[in-house]
Amino acid sequence: MERVRSGKFDPEVKAAAIAAVEDSGRPIKAVARELGIDHRTLWGWVNAAKLVKIDPAGELTPEARNRIRDLEKENARLRRDLDFEKKAGAFFRELDHGSNDLL
Repeated sequence: MERVRSGKFDPEVKAAAIAAVEDSGRPIKAVARELGIDHRTLWGWVNAAKLVKIDPAGELTPEARNRIRDLEKENARLRRDLDFEKKAGAFFRELDHGSNDLL
């Protein structure tokens, strides 16, 4: 990782690290370890980037931003649950189909 003289990271490095987390869906700790960045530093960058996406103009109250973040977390959880249900349903349909072949 390239740092500028003050010990801080270049904006390009920050952007690439944030994109690595967002694009991969991998845990921040794993991406930070891979990039050689402290996971708390990377978490701060990712968190700040999420806040900018939620409220680019900075006009929302902290409560409104928190509510949006909570809803985004719930939405992500529901998507994971739905994906799991789809995979489980396909698995059991395949299992059922396979047992019909034995009859």
